[in-house]
Amino acid sequence: MTMPVTMQSKNICTQVREAAAMVAGKAQSVHICHDKLAAYAGLLLAQSTGQGMTTLDRDTLGAAGTTEETAAYVLALDAINFGSGYFAVAQQKNLGLEYADLALALRRAFDENTLKTPAQWAVVTPAVCHDVFGIPAQADPALDELMMLFAKHLNEAGAAVHAHYQGQVLNLLADCQKSAVRLAELVAAWPGFADVTTYNDTLVPIYKRAQILAADMHLALGGQGLADFDDLDQLTIFADNMVPHVLRYDGILTYAADLAAAIDAGELIAPDTAEEVELRAVSIHAVECLVTVAQAQGQSQSVSALDLDRIIWNRGYAQDYISKPAHRTMTVWY
Repeated sequence: MTMPVTMQSKNICTQVREAAAMVAGKAQSVHICHDKLAAYAGLLLAQSTGQGMTTLDRDTLGAAGTTEETAAYVLALDAINFGSGYFAVAQQKNLGLEYADLALALRRAFDENTLKTPAQWAVVTPAVCHDVFGIPAQADPALDELMMLFAKHLNEAGAAVHAHYQGQVLNLLADCQKSAVRLAELVAAWPGFADVTTYNDTLVPIYKRAQILAADMHLALGGQGLADFDDLDQLTIFADNMVPHVLRYDGILTYAADLAAAIDAGELIAPDTAEEVELRAVSIHAVECLVTVAQAQGQSQSVSALDLDRIIWNRGYAQDYISKPAHRTMTVWY
């Protein structure tokens, strides 16, 4: 399911914001505690460490190499930046497969010239992915499926760069004209980044990985050259399972009793169900409300959803949050 984003009069980020507000207004299972937003906005901004790289960013995005190699690595990483629903299966098999494991394994594959170019991605097989990410074949059907999906998404990204950008990721960036929104829109038209669902028979665009690609590209390339984007503040949060998890345990989101019980019991939340869409979309709208509150209070006129996403996402790595179950969904979108 895709939306013809390049044909829309509103940009991709505006579409996401409006759809998220619609879902939040109708949601039955996930709700925002508006009375807590002001204090929480102040708390988050007090924790801000600026726009620079965190330790995790340096480990996963701060790679050496030419500008083309760095850009290619970021695109490959965000083409396969999903699997949270599958990671629990890997943990049960004593296999390391979280975001950092995924990124560092891909970095090694780049350094070893296994997956360094879009031409290589275009022909990569699930068997190669098993080897690159250290997942034994037939360890579990779900993990075999994930490696197949990784190969599929790399194939699609490699083919798109070859077909439209002469095999060079920098040509894709040049086409963006220093716009993060434009980069998100370009890749959102590719099947592997077309993160659109439905809610009450209405299309709901979310585009998590398309938007995070723009933010990651800016970060990895130091905001220089073709990644000197002038509209990063238009991006929404990158709706996954971490942001709602943190917002829930910080008291900003409340869940219906049955949804909360299912998540706490480690049950999978089926993709594209009303509950799963609400978890992501209401999180987007909650952070938009936080931005509005922060600006109205004069705490910061320049704070953006991107700023708050970075704070919330890194907050989620504290032990208090890691020790509690976040929702898991078998999906390619996060």
